[in-house]
Amino acid sequence: MVMTVTLMTMSPDRWSIARAKAGLSRLVQDARERPQVIENRGRAVAVVLAAEEYERICETQRAADRWSAVLDLSAEIRADGGATLKIPRRVPRRSPLGRR
Repeated sequence: MVMTVTLMTMSPDRWSIARAKAGLSRLVQDARERPQVIENRGRAVAVVLAAEEYERICETQRAADRWSAVLDLSAEIRADGGATLKIPRRVPRRSPLGRR
């Protein structure tokens, strides 16, 4: 009979589900420093990260979504034949940085 044993090494930022359950406080504490990966049978299934990092990621995604909406609208305007942009006449004025 041949028995195969798989030995999994756990680096400090990778947790088995059992280890994550047992050490939740430590997991959350470590997540403040860098993302912590939770694994199930050696396969990453979840990531715990600091709330600030999550908010940064969400804001980056929201900004990308807004930019994507601008690009979509621009493509739609071009597809409809474009638009006329009226630019007001320039009025000369004194520079606030000039000499008095």
